[in-house]
Amino acid sequence: MDQSLGQSRAITAGERAYQWTREAILSGRIPEGTFLEEKLVCDEAGVSRTPVREAFHRLAAEKFIDLLPRRGAQVRRVTAGELFETYEMRLLLELHGFRILCGKNIDIPAWLSEHLDRMEDPERVARVRAGDRDAIAEHAKMDFFFHFSFVKATGNSILIDLYTSLQPRHQRIAVSAVSLRPKRLEVIAPEHRTLLKALTDHDYDTAERTLRHHLRPDETVVSHLR
Repeated sequence: MDQSLGQSRAITAGERAYQWTREAILSGRIPEGTFLEEKLVCDEAGVSRTPVREAFHRLAAEKFIDLLPRRGAQVRRVTAGELFETYEMRLLLELHGFRILCGKNIDIPAWLSEHLDRMEDPERVARVRAGDRDAIAEHAKMDFFFHFSFVKATGNSILIDLYTSLQPRHQRIAVSAVSLRPKRLEVIAPEHRTLLKALTDHDYDTAERTLRHHLRPDETVVSHLR
């Protein structure tokens, strides 16, 4: 199963600093609102300060952190407004992808059913419900790739690029939502299965209806993000 978004490449010092910080934010090891220390990232990623600063600028562009004058880099908090706007854009882009898939009878990736099996693995789900930060971060990543796979299957390069740009927000919001409301997994899992079947059958109406319900903000989560 190929879940990569681009070609493999040598990992640079800046990339190591970026990946370590990004995963630390997504997993919650560095909580929202925390000011990042360059030395911490240098030590953990095994790089000098210059690559760390490069990584910070990249993370700021992807809305993981804010660079504040004379104060440094601060991990951004997920807000209710950001959740609503991200869901709105996801709905727009994913539904366009669904129209392409169903209109052209494009085959859906065969590995997606196995991907959902892994997401629904009882041990993995138990870890998420128990608040395991690494398990929650991994679930968010797998959730993104499930939805992204439909967009990627369209072959529309601009649509793919636009959806890829949502990945940081998609995953951060998923981490926050599942952390605040782990019981949402009981709703998410069957909706994923319904989406997969509908798009495999090229049933646009069912796919649209399911996605609109799937991306309806959870009031419990929203109330904590305001």
